[in-house]
Amino acid sequence: MSIELYQELRELEKLLDLALKEAVARGRAMTAAEAKYYTVKDLRVRELMEENKSATIINMIIKGEPGVNDALHEYRNSEVEYKNACEAINVYKLRMRIIEAQIEREWTQAGRE
Repeated sequence: MSIELYQELRELEKLLDLALKEAVARGRAMTAAEAKYYTVKDLRVRELMEENKSATIINMIIKGEPGVNDALHEYRNSEVEYKNACEAINVYKLRMRIIEAQIEREWTQAGRE
């Protein structure tokens, strides 16, 4: 049985724990950015309504508004970062399963000898 495999498994457990914590932090940042985006968008829509812009034009105008676009950009970036952290979790779990299977094979082979 390989000590290196156990060491690698323990290192992956640490990385997985870190990725889980990072996913929580990034998830919170994503929801905050989402809330900010909807708030900025809502405020700008209300301003345009006060200017008596028609509803069909408002939707077109909003898509080009720098403040709204900045908030949307921040939200989308935070969403990508959150998804990356979630994917890292899946990668670490898969690598751990591979190492665990290797350890199991070594145990099985050692029992036959």
